[in-house]
Amino acid sequence: METGDFGLPEHRIITTDATVLYFPMSTHKLPLQSVKELLIANCWNLWRRMQIYCFFQFICWLLFPNFLSGNPEPIEYRIKAHRTFADIKIDGELTEPDWQEAQRIDHFVQYEPDEGTPMTQPTEVKVLYDDKYLYFGFICYDSDLSKMAADEMRRDASLSDNDNVFVLLDTYNDQRSGFFFRINPLGAMEDIAVMDNGDSRNENWDAVWECRTKINKSDWRAEIAIPFSQLRFKKSNNIVWGVNFGRSIQRNYEEGTWAPVPGAYRWRAIYRTANLGRLIGLENIVPQTHLELLPYVLPGVSKRKAYNETNILFDTGLDIKYSLTSNLTADATFNTDFVQVEADQEQVNLTRFSIFFPEKRPFFLESAALFDFGIPRTGFRQPPPLLLFYSRRIGIQNGHAIPILTGGKITGKIGSYGVGLLNVFTNKFHAEGTDVPRTNYSVFRMTRDLFKGSTVGMIAINKQDADTYNRAGGFDFVYRPVDSLSLRGLWARTFEEDVSGEQDALYFGGTSETNNFRVIGSYTDIGKNFNPEAGFVWRRGSRRIRSEFLYTPLLGKFGIRRIWTGPESSFILNRNNELETRDLRFVTGCEFESGKVFQRFNCQIQRTFDHLFEDFEIRERIIIPTGAYNFTSFKALISTDDSKMISGLFVVNFGDFFNGERRGFEIAADFRPTRRFRFQPQYEFNRVILENKTFDANVFGAHVAYSFSTALFARLFTQWNSGQNLISTNFLLNYIYRPGSNFYLVFNQIYDTQAERTDFVDSTLIAKITYWWNP
Repeated sequence: METGDFGLPEHRIITTDATVLYFPMSTHKLPLQSVKELLIANCWNLWRRMQIYCFFQFICWLLFPNFLSGNPEPIEYRIKAHRTFADIKIDGELTEPDWQEAQRIDHFVQYEPDEGTPMTQPTEVKVLYDDKYLYFGFICYDSDLSKMAADEMRRDASLSDNDNVFVLLDTYNDQRSGFFFRINPLGAMEDIAVMDNGDSRNENWDAVWECRTKINKSDWRAEIAIPFSQLRFKKSNNIVWGVNFGRSIQRNYEEGTWAPVPGAYRWRAIYRTANLGRLIGLENIVPQTHLELLPYVLPGVSKRKAYNETNILFDTGLDIKYSLTSNLTADATFNTDFVQVEADQEQVNLTRFSIFFPEKRPFFLESAALFDFGIPRTGFRQPPPLLLFYSRRIGIQNGHAIPILTGGKITGKIGSYGVGLLNVFTNKFHAEGTDVPRTNYSVFRMTRDLFKGSTVGMIAINKQDADTYNRAGGFDFVYRPVDSLSLRGLWARTFEEDVSGEQDALYFGGTSETNNFRVIGSYTDIGKNFNPEAGFVWRRGSRRIRSEFLYTPLLGKFGIRRIWTGPESSFILNRNNELETRDLRFVTGCEFESGKVFQRFNCQIQRTFDHLFEDFEIRERIIIPTGAYNFTSFKALISTDDSKMISGLFVVNFGDFFNGERRGFEIAADFRPTRRFRFQPQYEFNRVILENKTFDANVFGAHVAYSFSTALFARLFTQWNSGQNLISTNFLLNYIYRPGSNFYLVFNQIYDTQAERTDFVDSTLIAKITYWWNP
């Protein structure tokens, strides 16, 4: 026992790496600020040690990837598709004779929770095909169907918290991209375009396919028909595709696949295109040149209180898809409309940088991954540091929808080359605070496959109106020497009139993931004049060094399944190499075993240094003055089992904030009393107390959905943002009256809450009918 710097007896704890931690035996007389400094000093000491270990591990992975991965060459898994000449009725029965003759696979192994062990419930899969369709039949045996989790019926809803089965098809057999189809026992359908070996996904991608399910006494079955016309593949006398099948049993937190996948990737493992079996036996299947037409008719009415006017609306448009070759597809759109797309979710922004919203519009989502060129996100809710092409720059500005006159694109593969060409014309638009001339956007993207899962690529972008232009171009690469290690980098430059110098962006980073460790390191350099007007840049004129080291072992004790803990760091310098921002974060958390009330817990302590070289107007007339600020914050999260009828999430945060304090919380719930009804409220509260003023930044949102069937559902989305003092409601009724063809009824309203009472602003009622025609 010794007397420490605070004048109190203290224990000195020596850790296994000789790190010395000091903790007073009694702190009841210790000032709060001193306790805070003590905690910071010890966390900083641990963080330094972990950073050294992180760097050592990362260098070892670079130099000896094969030795440290320890993964043997995968066993070849094969399934042969059986040719059928009979009519297959999609009814979930699987009673046609050809189903009995097809090859059966039934060996499924877990990757969660017990990687490599057989699944606890048997599963069988068979594959048929004819000239037009590829058929999949699943039989999912279950010893207690009363415990089956199935409460979602909507098309394209996330099915990850339901019992489900999936098919992942790599039709190019290049182990880089694929098509993911997932079904639950109620027949709800979800489809996702998978890119970059599962690291990127387009969850808004839609294909035209059919599925029916049936729940029996001891099993549930799924029968799927996917038209060959919805898949891209090259002509071959011996067609071989990558394929994987999987099943989820929610009551056991059990996830399994036919071809084993690395459990280290956890929820992302099912999208891994590097770990697939092979689908063989497809003969005399020729990718046909086909044409798809999707016209629409849109009548409606709008009312605006400010102008005391009511307008009658009527519009028509057309989307066209045409196969130029077996691997190249052309898409065209005329007088494009996206009225059925859900509104963006409101966000709280307490930074001096832009917030990011994902793309949701169908035309831009088709083959969107091919145009990806940028720096990966550093977290789930974090914006990407850089996207050289950000499609929301087209047709959206200052919250207004800019009319898209026409657009076209060609996407696909030519041998080992991926090719993407996009050209869009937007009309001129004028509103209060927004004046947009008629503009043309052009993008050309090409990638080249190398080795196993590696690529190099280039991109060129042009935005031009009658008076000015903005251009960008660059090169990028992804290198995967082994499955557990990924290295990537890019260089880009923008071009504008009367601008020269500081127009480049550079990035290099690496990620390594195993069952026990996750290591990330990266360097980013973005010039102050780097300005891609058709892209997204989170922070210009900066150099950033980032690292992350997490220890993520499976524990399997005390009701805890997995833990994760470790440091993260980020250093951001300006162009004069002066430190602007430093974030040091220590994260720890765990995932609980199945059957527990809580599912996940996570907490973090963060020490931030931020040097403001200019005044920061965080809210109107609320200024944080220039200067250097050091502040510490704490955040904790806990969530319950999301497969239950009622689940929730609670987040709390508090700590210093520049020259004041910040505290807040976020609460979200998911209530599903029946398989048809779902209610999801969410509220985020933030109180910021500064030297000169206190303000709140709050957001409320609620989703209400009711499914009449898998083809008919209604959805209401209501939001309120204290920063804008607006309430918005978005109601959608969607009826899929035939595959690919939809009827939408949309009713939108906006109310102003700035005054003492809530005032009506405007409303729109629109009906939209689309018809999918495949002549």
